[in-house]
Amino acid sequence: MDSWLARVTKLAAIRNLDQLVEEYAVQLQDELGVESVYVLVPSSDGRTLVARYGFQELVWAVDDFEHPFSHILQSPSPMFLDEEKRMYWLGNAAFCSLTERVGRDHSVLLQPLPPDESHVSFIAVITGRSDSLAALTDRLDWLEFSKIFVFQWQVVAAIERQMNHQSVLTESIARIKQKERDREMSLALRTKLIGSSTVMQQVREQVVTAAQSDLTVCIQGETGTGKELAAQAVHAMSSRSAKPFVAINCAAIPENLLESELFGYERGAFSGAEQAKQGLLAEANGGTLFLDEIGDMPLQLQAKLLRILETRKFRPVGGKKEVSSDFRLVAATHVRLREQVENRAFRSDLYYRLNQYPLPLPPLKERKEDITELALHFVESYNAVRGTGVTGIRYSVLERLNAYDFPGNVRELRNIIDFACAQTAPGKEIKLVKLENSVCRQKNCNAENEVAENEEGFSEINNLRLALLNYEAAIIKSRLAQYGGNRAKTAVSLNMPKRTLAHKCQKLEIQ
Repeated sequence: MDSWLARVTKLAAIRNLDQLVEEYAVQLQDELGVESVYVLVPSSDGRTLVARYGFQELVWAVDDFEHPFSHILQSPSPMFLDEEKRMYWLGNAAFCSLTERVGRDHSVLLQPLPPDESHVSFIAVITGRSDSLAALTDRLDWLEFSKIFVFQWQVVAAIERQMNHQSVLTESIARIKQKERDREMSLALRTKLIGSSTVMQQVREQVVTAAQSDLTVCIQGETGTGKELAAQAVHAMSSRSAKPFVAINCAAIPENLLESELFGYERGAFSGAEQAKQGLLAEANGGTLFLDEIGDMPLQLQAKLLRILETRKFRPVGGKKEVSSDFRLVAATHVRLREQVENRAFRSDLYYRLNQYPLPLPPLKERKEDITELALHFVESYNAVRGTGVTGIRYSVLERLNAYDFPGNVRELRNIIDFACAQTAPGKEIKLVKLENSVCRQKNCNAENEVAENEEGFSEINNLRLALLNYEAAIIKSRLAQYGGNRAKTAVSLNMPKRTLAHKCQKLEIQ
């Protein structure tokens, strides 16, 4: 009795299902003095029976009556299989694998667990001498021990389910919180990376994701798309935000000075080096190093940069000792680095090292729905910096801006708005005549409307019907000129039938 109590105490202390099954089988084998004990358990979907201890790779389908276990599941009562009865089940390979170690004059006892119940949770497979196994059917001690094992299994399984549920819940809450943080960070970026278009929302999401990693970010985009703003945003949203953001334009510094700017130099390293100077790599320690226009970096310096990225160590010009710097690199370029690699103007190994996290920025012509928002933001910025009171932008101006291609992208838009603000009196809106000439000259910006081009002329209109006819005639004339007199194309562009256009031309005396 004491030995069983000690064994039960061991079972009660276990909180892992695999350990529990193993401990039960080992304790039963030791107490009963049998040859071996295996434990079979129905799978979670109830379709198969698997060996949980002993032969973990063996599986039986519960509806396959070519093995004895299905019969026990169907009619839960012990089954005693001596050598002769085992011959009946030799057609089942898995059962043969389970019992092939049974010696001569040995038998197999299949005991459903818990005993004397209609629902089978386990099947204990016990092998040993025939006389020993036959005597087990009359012993209650090991069956009571088995009942305790089944109960402990249910307790541990319930604890594991609860822990798994708690783990899933914790992970779910963590994901929700992370998404909320990402959303808040993305919203916070709207004051820096302005625009409500789908493409800009994606850019802000990518910036947030890039900031949370420590990968090298490579920002690619045309001149004026805001590459440095994106780099600053990556730094500001990262764990390095409290450390320096160090920027350098690789195209703006002569080749012979770029290395000393990056690495720093020791006193006397070259003519004019009267004292040692710390380089930008060292200044960026703990923070972010932004290399703008990295596509223009000399090939010799590219090789040195690659080694620094791999080792985080460098040697100042004229120095004898290597210096370490823990910086995060963000690079930017307006050129297509892949083409530079193919033309052997940029090292392929450095390209792949830089391109760990590519971050493309769209040109303004691909997100024209952001132009109005950007333009109004630049008016506010101009007023805040210069203390002026430009009240806004007239609709005709916004219409003209939306028709312009902006080869200089956001930078060009800002310059145009600043120029227009400088010519607009306080308390007034920006008018069409205040726009920069390059915007007004573009062919596709609806320049046909002479009346809209000078809105101050509205006050001089004293015949609305005649003004509308003149306006309509000006549009049709301009569009006909645009399409070389082709009335079919003109009609399509104005979204009207060709016959209607012909009638209007005749009515308005347009040749």
